[in-house]
Formats: sequence, structure tokens, C-alpha cells
Amino acid sequence: MKLLTTPRISNPDKCPYIEGNLEQHQFFFASEILADEMDFLLSQGWRKFGQFQFRPKCHDCQKCLPIRLVVSKYLPSKSQKKILNKNSDIQVYYSPLIYRKEHFALYMKHSKARFTNKHVDNEEDYRQTFYQYTGTQLVSEFYLDGKLIAFGILEKGLNSLSSVYFVFDPEIEKRNLGTFGALKEIEYAKDNDLSHYYLGYWIEENKSMAYKSQFKPNEVYDWENTQWKTNFTLSS
Repeated sequence: MKLLTTPRISNPDKCPYIEGNLEQHQFFFASEILADEMDFLLSQGWRKFGQFQFRPKCHDCQKCLPIRLVVSKYLPSKSQKKILNKNSDIQVYYSPLIYRKEHFALYMKHSKARFTNKHVDNEEDYRQTFYQYTGTQLVSEFYLDGKLIAFGILEKGLNSLSSVYFVFDPEIEKRNLGTFGALKEIEYAKDNDLSHYYLGYWIEENKSMAYKSQFKPNEVYDWENTQWKTNFTLSS
């Protein structure tokens, strides 16, 4: 790994997940990341967008928990099987991280429909945020009748796959493409003998993160003890 900056702590800012809270994060920039280094960063609760590596460092709050799926033990639920069957006509491809204008167009369409102002709306800023190749990124692309309808940006280590960002066409939201995307990426992880699929951060009271609890058996990271623990609450 080539460090571009030393780790530091951000200034307090409004928390995007819990109303009334302030958030801070530890962060640094790096490139030339090896697969085993990616595994280590993920195992310590780090996330990344391009060269930007970060993890929560909030004062008096540890609710933002990294969550991961144990790939070898995973079996889709009845509802997840229905989603797979419903989308059996979708073709899925994986490739190294390469920027394409179709990605940005779909990203803007998805973001405007779902996040109002909470997105990067400048193409160059978007490229700088997500497409600076550091050695471990992949793209999953989903096509229906030859048209790109969804894509995901992923980090792949020696033993892990991490979902960084997933975008889909909001016009076909009834297909449950967010869940379908995760299911196909889990399938990819299983086919490549990877041990864990990282779903990002999970906060119990945040409804937009509730879908992450449907992928079981899962583990959450205990910030205090720096250990991964079986999430009995989510797995019960």
C-alpha cells in the first residue's frame, strides 16, 4: 500500500444517519493496495471510496457497525429465492473498474429519485470519488434486453468482497434490484471461494439500512473489543 496522507480525524459534522447527532471519522488516502491489505482494512472496520479510506470515530457513539455475511454458510431465504427467480432474465457481468458514461447517467437517475440532494452531481467529482483505481476494485453490471439497468462498485481482497456502492434504474424498482444485486454479488463471492461479503455499516434504528439484516448468518464488528461477533439479534 502506498500512503498518500497520514491518518487523521475529521471535524465534527451533522450525522447523516441519526438526527441530532454529530459524526466524525478517521480517514486517510492510499493507492496501490494489495488484496491482503484490503482484507485487513475491511476486517478492522474500514470502508473506501477510491483512494479515500475511512471509518467512524464519533464522540460517545458506536452505533454505526460494520456488518458482513459468512459466505460459506449463506442460503437465500424464501423471499430472496423469489427475487432471484423474478430476475432470471437479467445478465450479470464482472470486470475491473473502468469508468463509462453510462454509469454516471444511471447514477444520476438513481440518486435524483432516491436521495434528493445527497449525491455527487458533477461528473468529474463522481469519477474522482469512485473511479480512482487502487488495485482491488471490480464492477458488477446488470443488463436487461441489452440495456444497463444496474451496477455495483466492489472491493475484492484475497478472502473478501465488499459492496461499496450499488445503483439501479428506479423505473424498474419493483424488481427489487438492490437485493438482487447483493444476491448475485454473494453468488460471485461463493464461486470465488471468498469467506465474507461486506455490506457496509448498519445502524439498528436506521430504516434504510434494515435490508442488510436479511442476509444471514452475519457478523457485526465490536468497536470496543475490536472483534467480529455473531449478530444474534439479526440472526434470530
